[in-house]
Amino acid sequence: MALASRCCRSAGGAASCSGRRRTSPGRAKGHGGPCWARRGRAEAKGWGHAVRTHVGAEGVLETSWLESFNVQEFRGCSLEVVAGRLCLVASRAADAGDVLLRVPIDETLSESVFDEVFPGAGGDGSLAGLEPWMKLVLVLLRFRASDEEGKWMPLLRALDDSRTFRRHPLLWDEADLLELQCTQTFEKLKAYNEYLETTSLQMEEFVYPVLGLAGRVSREDFFWAFGALKTNALRPFSQPQALRLVPVLNILSHGRRTNCNSKFASSGIFKKDETLDLLATRSLQEGDVLAYDFDPAKAEIDILVDYGVFDVEAPSGGMELTLELDENDPNYLDKCDVVEEAAGLQVRESFAVSEGSVPGDVLAFLRLVKLEGFDAFLLEPVFRSEIWGFMKDPVSRENETNVCVSMIQSCEEALAEFPTSIEEDEEILARLAADGGSKHSNARIAVEARLVEKRTLRSLVKFFRAEKAQIPFKEYYQERRLKSLNLLDMDGNSTY
Repeated sequence: MALASRCCRSAGGAASCSGRRRTSPGRAKGHGGPCWARRGRAEAKGWGHAVRTHVGAEGVLETSWLESFNVQEFRGCSLEVVAGRLCLVASRAADAGDVLLRVPIDETLSESVFDEVFPGAGGDGSLAGLEPWMKLVLVLLRFRASDEEGKWMPLLRALDDSRTFRRHPLLWDEADLLELQCTQTFEKLKAYNEYLETTSLQMEEFVYPVLGLAGRVSREDFFWAFGALKTNALRPFSQPQALRLVPVLNILSHGRRTNCNSKFASSGIFKKDETLDLLATRSLQEGDVLAYDFDPAKAEIDILVDYGVFDVEAPSGGMELTLELDENDPNYLDKCDVVEEAAGLQVRESFAVSEGSVPGDVLAFLRLVKLEGFDAFLLEPVFRSEIWGFMKDPVSRENETNVCVSMIQSCEEALAEFPTSIEEDEEILARLAADGGSKHSNARIAVEARLVEKRTLRSLVKFFRAEKAQIPFKEYYQERRLKSLNLLDMDGNSTY
């Protein structure tokens, strides 16, 4: 079968289940216990006169890191531990457009700080290839390795506490990470891990010596810095902006039901006082958790891989389905031309699929993959400009049957490889909720993530079974062609 033997099990595809190996990505190295502050409501120094922090009976909120930053706000939000996770919540009722928080740009951390932290480094061009995220990772590593207590160190130490701050899955405990086995999420994390392993070695060989970090940072430190950046960097809100760490805004929750946004603002006599403002996008009530959709275009499992967060309340379902042409197909080269030139796709292409939704290009690609025998005449050069359009509709009964049967089999086999069923996962979630576990615990997020994938696979099985049942009633290429030549009437009867 021209889908990496099984279309739903191709690497990075709809249900990559090759990752049964017990991989344990790097974990953060501890740097001593953080200073945990007082319970209840408190005034945090350096925030002006109205910033509040609050913790109920769920835990103790660490607040000392707030004292390092000059963050202004208008009594619009406060820090609270909600369902076991540190969140920004509305501290009063607000209308759309109200400013909830204002952070001076000078209090943020962007790649521009790299030259200040490493003055003169790479003047010979040896570091010219560093990407923005790499520069920020190196800055974090420098802070972490330094003996000096800079303004960012209290916050960086606080991030080590996974009880209240989110942590990237690459830094999860092994037991939680293994809950993702047999999932596409696990495969993507494994690919991330391998990429970071290579990058870490390259940094150790070529970059650390130039920056005076040789022997001062480890692989674990590098993974920690990457995880801290991925889970705390500013999201691409309403306008393009440089990647940066923003104190307090780094705690903003991810949620599909967004209620806030950010924008750059300038004030002062010459508009030189730049700030990053957090604004309400709809009416808020006191106590509402402030949330923003980190990337509306991505499915929830990709949000988890990219940002280390997951909306357990209203997750965006779906996953990637990766399809590819079979190199052993006698018509492989012709099909490559169709995919690349007529369709503008790649020979190995990933498609976003969700429950109840299968893009038309997925069906077209599958029909092309299964185009064989008598139907292969459509690959002749005379049809090259039209063939992709032909693939958007059923080609023949044999072709449509092969597409449906292969997809049903592949998805069912992928589902069978999971150690638990959908119903068992739902029971696990019910037990976690009954035991009072955090909605944002890594264990729950792992189960929620694999449920998203399983439900998507189940919906694909349902979709292609329904398509298979309609095969006797579909109109195929030959019939459509004869009708276009007026050789058949609209009822399929000969006009002769």
